[in-house]
Amino acid sequence: MFTLSTDTSCDVMRDELDKLGIPWVPLTFTINGETFPDDFTRDEQYKDFYAKVRAGAMPTTSQITAFTHEEYFEKLVAGGAKDIVHLTLSGGLSATYQSACLGAKAVAERHPDVTINIVDTLCATQVHHMVLDDALELRNKGLGGSEAAKLLNEETKKIHVWIIVDDLKHLRRGGRVSGVAAAIGTLLNIKPMIVFDKEGKLKVMHKAKGFKKALDYVLEYMDEWAPNADTVYMAHADAAEKAEEMKALIKSKRPDCDVRYGWCGPVIGAHTGAGMLGIIFKSEKERPQ
Repeated sequence: MFTLSTDTSCDVMRDELDKLGIPWVPLTFTINGETFPDDFTRDEQYKDFYAKVRAGAMPTTSQITAFTHEEYFEKLVAGGAKDIVHLTLSGGLSATYQSACLGAKAVAERHPDVTINIVDTLCATQVHHMVLDDALELRNKGLGGSEAAKLLNEETKKIHVWIIVDDLKHLRRGGRVSGVAAAIGTLLNIKPMIVFDKEGKLKVMHKAKGFKKALDYVLEYMDEWAPNADTVYMAHADAAEKAEEMKALIKSKRPDCDVRYGWCGPVIGAHTGAGMLGIIFKSEKERPQ
């Protein structure tokens, strides 16, 4: 059985990761001039983050360095890990994946009997959580790390993600919409709809007038690309009521579908702002973008 490891962009409560026997390395975020580890264990920590965002804070995030990864993997090896699968934040959003590869290479060179497979999840937050759940299942089945990593690398490409953004100023800051477009969009209640593309980058792919039309668009997309999907994950940026609304719509069309939702943490929330909803599901086909 391999050792399953992750960074904290998965937005699983960190004490829950501990219970599952999944070691983790925290990302960091900076808000109001202070830098914090992304080590949340309570709903209140997420709520506090988004309260600050709604009050006007503009958070930023930074990558995990190669040196930090090297120290982290060295500790896992010292604890007896020999076969490691480590899941990272999308390489399309951050250099964290590349840093993890460098750190793993340095540790493996010192320990020839150790194998460290780094998996780029091509995503973050509850999308990353979906990949983590798949990896946990493979671990519990007793697969070797290299075989599991190969399967996970294939599956991540088939996870489709639609993100409905409520606050346009964060997209404007990140250059994904212009200042004029953000102002007009806010005035007209336009909801930009973002996907994770093939490279794991965030890309505006559609715009809907109002939240309900955005949800309807996602449902139509699911019918086309994932008619047999029986599990849907959602990520929300302090918008559980929106997640409940989408859950009810999905269940009305697919009563047997397992619909779950959880927090979107600072890593993605810094770019999307509060009120965001992400809808996540698997297809038999890879992301088209």
